[in-house]
Amino acid sequence: MAGEKILIIDPSLDDVRPLVEGLLDPEGYIVVHALDGEEGLRQALHGNPNLIIAEFAAPRRSGLDVLTQLRKAKQEIPFILTGVSGSVETFRRALRMSVVDYLIKPLDLGEVRSAITRALAKQVTPAPAKKETGLLSQGFAQINRQLEKRVRELSILQGIGKAVASVLDLEKLLKRIVEAAVYLTGAEEGFLLLLDEETNELYMRAGLGLGKKFASGFRVKSEDSLPLQVIQTGRPVMISSVTDEEKFKLKTGFLVKALLHVPLKFRDEIIGVLSVDNKISRKSFSDNDLHLLSALADYAVIAIDNARLYKHAEVEAAKFAELLSAQESAPPPPFQSGDKEARGETISLDWVVQELET
Repeated sequence: MAGEKILIIDPSLDDVRPLVEGLLDPEGYIVVHALDGEEGLRQALHGNPNLIIAEFAAPRRSGLDVLTQLRKAKQEIPFILTGVSGSVETFRRALRMSVVDYLIKPLDLGEVRSAITRALAKQVTPAPAKKETGLLSQGFAQINRQLEKRVRELSILQGIGKAVASVLDLEKLLKRIVEAAVYLTGAEEGFLLLLDEETNELYMRAGLGLGKKFASGFRVKSEDSLPLQVIQTGRPVMISSVTDEEKFKLKTGFLVKALLHVPLKFRDEIIGVLSVDNKISRKSFSDNDLHLLSALADYAVIAIDNARLYKHAEVEAAKFAELLSAQESAPPPPFQSGDKEARGETISLDWVVQELET
């Protein structure tokens, strides 16, 4: 490493001379010396040094103050602080400002060499630094957008989970699940089909973006449709990036360019399909879309099972109420006149004592 410019900010020639003569000159560095912090800051801002070695207690402006002003000016020049001693707080402040090292005087040339090597290894020239900073900022912005998207996704899934536990209106809940499926995957259309075991047909329970024709009462035989693969295998089907020439028509009547079907699985039984598709957009679906749709399908199954249990409970409650009403309206059973217990009269303690005495 030779030819790099090193700016030294130090009022003590006795400290600077052995450093320059014993290390920096022999190894080919270009040395610029400032006797105080004010001059050092000016040299740092206008002289484009590759590295700064500054005395913490430099006059007119301390080494740490020079570093502070450089960071405010968005100058990321590698910085080494030196000093006779240093407090814990000084070290903390220096570390927070990304100082390469804090070297205690008298300086050990081996330690200085090591610190310089580490500093210059991290140093980037000004033009690429701007480019790298721009790319880094873009990267962070992209990560933030992804995190925000994940937060929205989790928030929606959490909301659906709460609704499953509290909403008893199955139609309303399934419609909300389809709406969430379309929103989370960025799809144009979405629908939920359930299997009618008696007719072996899939019938529409909820849809979004399909029009009135498919909104309710729509049925399709499972053996004649693409969802058959999902019903038979219990595995999702995802087809994306279909060109105009390759457009295919689903048995539901859709001309689509991308679709995603996931099974509604109750225990070991497939009871239906949750689907999204793009009819106009060429946007394909991703593995994350598959994950989100599968989670919504699980919520749909829970909602359907809850509705079934609730309906069963209502039927049982009605039967119990009917039996209770019939029992209350029935005539009382016959009993003997002397049988107090059969007549339903209260058997008091006095009566028991009287009976024992007779």
